Amino acid sequence: MAKAPAKKSSARKSRGGTVVGIFIGLVLGVVLSAGVMWYINGSSLPLQVRGSAPPPAQPPAEPAALPGKPGDKAPAKPRFDFYETLPGNTPAPAATPEAKPAPAAQPPASLVLQAGAFSSEEEADNLRARLALIGLESSVQKGTVPGKGTLYRVRLGPFANAEDMQRVRADLAQNGIDASIVR
Repeated sequence: MAKAPAKKSSARKSRGGTVVGIFIGLVLGVVLSAGVMWYINGSSLPLQVRGSAPPPAQPPAEPAALPGKPGDKAPAKPRFDFYETLPGNTPAPAATPEAKPAPAAQPPASLVLQAGAFSSEEEADNLRARLALIGLESSVQKGTVPGKGTLYRVRLGPFANAEDMQRVRADLAQNGIDASIVR
């Protein structure tokens, strides 16, 4: 029994179908985007400009030439001139010795946390960067320990009170960093 040959579509017909499909897709895309714009703006003209546009900016003026030649020293100018520029303000009189404010209480130096100690400065800087990403400010202190050589300590603080220190220590523990209290 002989089979009938299968019909092959010509290349010309498939090319024409592809072009028509692309054209229909573009038209549908434009219509859909216009519909979305109409829905968002609530206007019959989706690309209508609302209100008046601000006037175009003035072109920047030529910068003023600086006096003198390059390398010349500038004339002496008072460091602070805001006293003269603010209306009705005069410089405050110097404080008398009797009117000195009480010195601010320094936080105890014992409220310091140590997050790590490393023999490599690079490792200490890596931990310090990790702490910065958490939002904690730290410092790296270099010290020499007999028998161990130079150590780079990553420390946080000093803290004003024990509650602040415990809050920071809990944040560190939550991020997998074990910190100890240092005197």
